Amino acid sequence: MNYYQAMKRIAWGLGLCASASFAAAWIHQSSNFYIGGNLASSDVIMHNGSAYVPVKDVAAALKMTVQKTGRGLELTSTGGANQASGVNGKVGDVLWNGYIRLQVVQVIRSKEYTNQFSNDNQKVMPTAANNDLVVIVCKMKNGLNNGITVEYPGAETALADTDGQSYSPRLGMTADIPGRGVDLLPGAAFSFALTFDVPSKAVLGDLVYQPSLAGSGTNGSDKKKFRISVKQ
Repeated sequence: MNYYQAMKRIAWGLGLCASASFAAAWIHQSSNFYIGGNLASSDVIMHNGSAYVPVKDVAAALKMTVQKTGRGLELTSTGGANQASGVNGKVGDVLWNGYIRLQVVQVIRSKEYTNQFSNDNQKVMPTAANNDLVVIVCKMKNGLNNGITVEYPGAETALADTDGQSYSPRLGMTADIPGRGVDLLPGAAFSFALTFDVPSKAVLGDLVYQPSLAGSGTNGSDKKKFRISVKQ
């Protein structure tokens, strides 16, 4: 064995020892991680004073899912199955589609309704005697790191009943919205209502809502629809 071969073997051996020491620095100090008093992960690693936990363990503990997006990994709160066709949930769930957080706060079914968000306190009535008003009160929050504009009512919005019939929201002066376009800074939120006229005999099924957004970072075809069960 010549000198250079001997030095190469020594260097390789030192590198192997260094790798083993580095791994030990990550592994030998592992401990448990709790969220709200419940064990979330037993695979916690301490390194240089910082704790590292598998993202999948945190997601499972928070009843969320991990998704790969164009921006990286994101924890998604779905309130149900996060299907390829959209984000599913129910009344009260805070749902996230990679751009905004949407929550259906309340579903009102009545023969009359007074607008809450259009600043006119207008009393709204059904379009026909055999119809009901279904008013779906929503809260939306900007989940991006830049300002966006939310346009009413959305790219695709409909209320479906259990017989497969769908109904479009009111778009005119009786719509209960603060404006046709609402500017939201990062983390900002606003409330609005979607007003539908449905037959009195109709049994409510799902609200389908796809946001219409404008602003930096909102382009693309992956603004997933929300499908929210509003059965009463």
